[in-house]
Amino acid sequence: MGGVIIYEPEEDSDVNEFPWTVTFEPSGGDEWDSFICGPYERDHAVALAEAVALDDAEGGVLAIVKPMLPALSAEDVSATIEELREAALEEEEDDETVNGTPVDFDDDDLEEEEAEFAEPPSPEEIREGMARTYRRLLDLDAE
Repeated sequence: MGGVIIYEPEEDSDVNEFPWTVTFEPSGGDEWDSFICGPYERDHAVALAEAVALDDAEGGVLAIVKPMLPALSAEDVSATIEELREAALEEEEDDETVNGTPVDFDDDDLEEEEAEFAEPPSPEEIREGMARTYRRLLDLDAE
């Protein structure tokens, strides 16, 4: 069976307003080049990812849904990388022990969820979502 990995930001996070992408890549022994689709609104990205990966009869598709971060300079990208590195180190330190006791996580800790959307958005809905995304990115609605 295919799978979907969805980045889940806090409900009130600004990240929810960013454009989202879906990376489709092989899973379960398939061999083909991965590719990225988007930008989409978050709900459209999730629905598209689920429609493709969870309905794949061969079970060889993994879909990864993530936001696109609006970086306008190399310095912005470098600063984001540094923040993520620091957060990963902190998380790694927290994960290694809980109250001094070593913690070992395995794949059994992962839970399977039902698809969030019954059917994927139509091409017209995706076009409308892309238009809204581009307007936000380019600030075309601002005066």
